[in-house]
Amino acid sequence: MGTGRRGRPQRPLDTTVPALAELAQELRELRAAAGLTLDNLYTLTHWSKGALSAATTGRDLPRWDLVRAWVTACDPDANLDLWQARHRRARAQYERTRLVLPAGSPPAGRTEPAPPAPDTPAGPRPSSLERDAWRTLAPDRRPWGVAAHPAPIPLRFTTVGPDFTDTGSDAADLTGHYDQIGEIFALTGTGRLLVLGDRGSGKTQLARQLGTRLLTSDRSGSGSGSGSVVPVLVSLRGWRPERGPDSLLAWIADALTGCTTEDVRTLLGRHRLLPILDDFDSLTLRQRGRALHAFNQLPQQAPFVLVSGWTEFTRTVEQTDTVIAGSAGVRLLPVGVDDLDGWIQRSSRSRTKEQDWAPVLAALAARPDLPAATVLTDPTLAGAARLLYTDGRAVPAELVAEDATVEALEIRLVQHLFGSFPPYRQHGGIGGHQLQEQHRHQALHLLARREQEEEGPVGDLRVLYRGRHPSRRRAGVQAALLSLLSWIFLSLVQTPDNSRAYYSSSSSSPFDSAMLFWALIVGAGWYVYLRHRLDHRAARTDPLGRMRSWLLRAIPAGVALVLAAAIDADAYFERLALVMAAVLLAAAVWVAEEASRRPAPHWFLTELAFVPLLMFVVLPGFSIGALPVLLPVLLGVTVTGHWLRAVLTSRFALWGLYPGVVIGLLADATDPDVLRAGRSGWSFTHPAVARWYRKAPVGSHDAENTPEPVTGTGPIPVPGPARRGGWPDSAE
Repeated sequence: MGTGRRGRPQRPLDTTVPALAELAQELRELRAAAGLTLDNLYTLTHWSKGALSAATTGRDLPRWDLVRAWVTACDPDANLDLWQARHRRARAQYERTRLVLPAGSPPAGRTEPAPPAPDTPAGPRPSSLERDAWRTLAPDRRPWGVAAHPAPIPLRFTTVGPDFTDTGSDAADLTGHYDQIGEIFALTGTGRLLVLGDRGSGKTQLARQLGTRLLTSDRSGSGSGSGSVVPVLVSLRGWRPERGPDSLLAWIADALTGCTTEDVRTLLGRHRLLPILDDFDSLTLRQRGRALHAFNQLPQQAPFVLVSGWTEFTRTVEQTDTVIAGSAGVRLLPVGVDDLDGWIQRSSRSRTKEQDWAPVLAALAARPDLPAATVLTDPTLAGAARLLYTDGRAVPAELVAEDATVEALEIRLVQHLFGSFPPYRQHGGIGGHQLQEQHRHQALHLLARREQEEEGPVGDLRVLYRGRHPSRRRAGVQAALLSLLSWIFLSLVQTPDNSRAYYSSSSSSPFDSAMLFWALIVGAGWYVYLRHRLDHRAARTDPLGRMRSWLLRAIPAGVALVLAAAIDADAYFERLALVMAAVLLAAAVWVAEEASRRPAPHWFLTELAFVPLLMFVVLPGFSIGALPVLLPVLLGVTVTGHWLRAVLTSRFALWGLYPGVVIGLLADATDPDVLRAGRSGWSFTHPAVARWYRKAPVGSHDAENTPEPVTGTGPIPVPGPARRGGWPDSAE
């Protein structure tokens, strides 16, 4: 009802034509939200009261001009394309049911179900495709998620411009909100929709909402019944688009039950399957470029929805100058104060909370420059604020305190989610569980710091332990030390009479220019290796870049080969031992690459075997002096060696983060959506979560350690067990 004077009750809604009844109900709700009466509408629209009243009965089809005037009067910013689509749908169904129904027949739009066959169950059996759809579209169960109780966050989105889509100047307006995404999808025409937004903005949940609406909506012909499209959410993490469009069909088929590549091709061609492709932003830039070409090689009539981060998608389009054919797009907008008003108080257990929130929301509306206004535009942090200040015991006035900062408020909210909120905690108690929780927190702390250094996902465990690369001074010191050890080895092994007496007093001059030259070659090569990026995914995509990457990987083996070339030609056994050591080092580099690409415990056990193998090769011969040179090289290329170096530099604070353990800890962190794992590596699902783990000390994960409200700029004072040692600034 409107907020004006009380008038006559509204007429009952006629549901004979379902689409017309829905249009009438939408008009009623729009007028009620605007607080207008029929008298107000008469003044604003210049339509008669009788025509306006009849438009909301569901019996007669109103003219489009009346609907447009009604909508414009109630909401000047409304999406007229969406309302026109609703009117067209109501008109089409109304015209099909205009014939006079025979007496005793069911109302138009409602058909009596046929009696079931004698041996057929009365209820329909869902197909395996429908079961896959409901399984993949399961809602986000995080208590701070977009779809959390009591109602979804009122997400809003706007239309993506033609620079990144395949739309013209006459394209439909796709502006809308969370509950309208199903109708917005129908406006695309081609069935190809982009859902773009920042991290934590609710992209995946909006895509789930679209799929759920299509499965449950009968009015648009997109239900799960016979002949309708079935949406299925498929993650693109791990997909290799360089293998062409058939690899995409095979990837989708693997996510379905009992489907082959040809089955997926047929379903797409018949508009029976709508893949909702999530995690496009988890691919590398090169892979995303190839993925765009793979999408454009699909059949022209094949519909799909692509979910991606805004920055990742737009950067790919700009780099490749390629858009997806027939695509339209929506971009999620930040949450506004008007969106929060009402929603954030809806789960209040008492009027006290509503009274506490009222001045806060009024202050945010009056002063949009407040730090809280920036923080609450993020749906994830808005959900955290609802949990902390509405469901919890904290006072909402903290948000608008004079000394509040964006950083302090973010840390406060994330601390409540990941430090104090009980549903998040996976482990509890004391002893081994507490130790495992502490190790998990250490691993996430280290990952957060490395992600900041890398400015992206961490795709190599060696990067996790060491960082991108050591400083020039540190790398120079290590290279100089290796060069000195090489020179000592060469000066000992060379004698004037080519004898193999290692410590002969008649050894050649220590200032032999040839030995010094080879030693400097070893040091220079090792310096280059230390300074290059360890991540194998960072190599450039051109042939010259690939050659450079392979040459860098060959440096450890090249150290042994340089030593073999520098010793006397008659020292056959020494040369053979060093060549075998070069083969071992090359194998160690390959194993380290595989351990970083597909982390598994057996790879690290294989790494441990290289140390005794190297000693077995060099100890029996006269090349034993090369062991002080080759052993640091071996430790410098393996993941285990980087872990040992990180343990020493952190004063044993990282002793419990053995590579095999870290893999399990990071995998556990992907279950509650703290981390995401893709081909590019591990990354946090939200920037605020990464910032919190970078700053929070060990022990802040304990549920008992609830921090005091924070309004200043300093870090959160979190009590907890003191850690051994300290965090390495750069755990080389």
